[in-house]
Amino acid sequence: MTKKIVPIVVLTFVFLGASHTAAARQSKKQKEQIQELNRQIEQQEQTLKELKEKVQALDESKGGTKKAKEAAPPPAPSPEAAPVRKPGEAPAPAEEAEAKMFEAERRGHQSPVPYQRNFDDKQDAAPRPGDYTLDPEYRGFIPIPHTVFMIKFNPKPRVDLTLDSGNSGDDFRFVPAKIPLDGDPQSGGGARFNANGNGSQMRLDMRAPYAKGNFRFYYQNDFFGSDTANFRYRLQHLYGQYYGVTAGFTYGVFEDPDIWPDTLDYEGTNSTIFARRPLLHYTYKISDSTNITFGIEDPDIFVDLSGEGNATTNTQMPDLGFNFRWEPKGIGHMQFSTIFRSVGFNGDLFQNDDDFAWGINLSGAFNVNESNTLLFLGVFGYGIGGMGNDTSFVNSDAALDAGGNLVALRYASGLFGYTHRWTPRLRSTLSYGFAHLENTDLQPADAYHFTHYGSGNLVYQLLKRLYIGAEALYGFKEVKDGRNGDVFRGQLSLIYSVFD
Repeated sequence: MTKKIVPIVVLTFVFLGASHTAAARQSKKQKEQIQELNRQIEQQEQTLKELKEKVQALDESKGGTKKAKEAAPPPAPSPEAAPVRKPGEAPAPAEEAEAKMFEAERRGHQSPVPYQRNFDDKQDAAPRPGDYTLDPEYRGFIPIPHTVFMIKFNPKPRVDLTLDSGNSGDDFRFVPAKIPLDGDPQSGGGARFNANGNGSQMRLDMRAPYAKGNFRFYYQNDFFGSDTANFRYRLQHLYGQYYGVTAGFTYGVFEDPDIWPDTLDYEGTNSTIFARRPLLHYTYKISDSTNITFGIEDPDIFVDLSGEGNATTNTQMPDLGFNFRWEPKGIGHMQFSTIFRSVGFNGDLFQNDDDFAWGINLSGAFNVNESNTLLFLGVFGYGIGGMGNDTSFVNSDAALDAGGNLVALRYASGLFGYTHRWTPRLRSTLSYGFAHLENTDLQPADAYHFTHYGSGNLVYQLLKRLYIGAEALYGFKEVKDGRNGDVFRGQLSLIYSVFD
């Protein structure tokens, strides 16, 4: 038994020795391979170091070209160089970062004036100082290829159904200045129904947020070109804005587009200032919350020449004015406006004459809280009746006195508006306005003297951009000799906007 065990033990030791020798040889070979790899890495690092030194020496020999390149912003990636993604494939990290960069450049700065999103939105058309915009996301804008411009086309169809207690004097709009007087043949006559879509609008907005100067081109029209027919074209805005200069046809310096109450009635309150005309403005942004605008505007005057035969109006100077705005972020705004003008006429029976006219306007809109907004306006002056929303329907800037002298008529108006949001989709607005015009002895007995306007409504958002509303209106008119007339109106309106 012992003789058999000895050979086995010997063979075992021989096998173990051979295995140890093979392992040692394998370990030595691996160490040699690792040393060779380290040597190659050291050679590559030395080569890279030499290349860097050569590049640095070359840049220094060119007078600091490298520093200039490092200081300059990286060039925008070429669209042709962008990788092509397969349908459904997620964007590469670099491509996604590039898209975010361009999106950030597109955004403007949110205007500190709260966007009220009224049924008849007058805020969107207003020129703003600097690069302020009501929508910094520029939703609905489409880039124009190979240019710095982008454009938005926004049609806004609407329909208004109205029922008057009697003849209101205007079936399409609610105008207290046109209300027939009690006892006149046109007054009364029973209830009158009307339907029209004249408040439908076409809007076009072009901007260049990538370029300096805050360029903007804006166009808007409705279809109130006639008081007796449907769908007659009327221009509302057409202007260009660049580096604070606005030229074209739009809001004058005496008007505040941010204080029109949210009425379904397309005409709006009688007391607001309606002064859209050809003009040249310059807006200077004093700070983030204050700015001032100076204006030279077309002197569109309305002179009562009763008793003067074939006399005609004339003007010796443009309308000049300015407005100063305070816009605390998230709270609202206040605007103080002035206007200076000349009103005149070329006489037929009387000698040519003119008079100096002026006006001041203090207005504002404030968010009482998240659900309530308060608006107000107060206007006073001489020779500015033609700029009033209601008095612009009559000759209200100036009139002749008993001696044949032209006199700028004293004008005063006031406005109060209050909007309450019951829910995110449901809101109501109450508004009241008055307008008063002083008369001269030579004006006729039925000359415009005083009007009241009141409205209350309920507006519901059916869909994101589809609104329906119901409104009750009351108008009162008094003329020079004390006669008066009034009318009630009920209105149902529907409006749709392609974009917000």
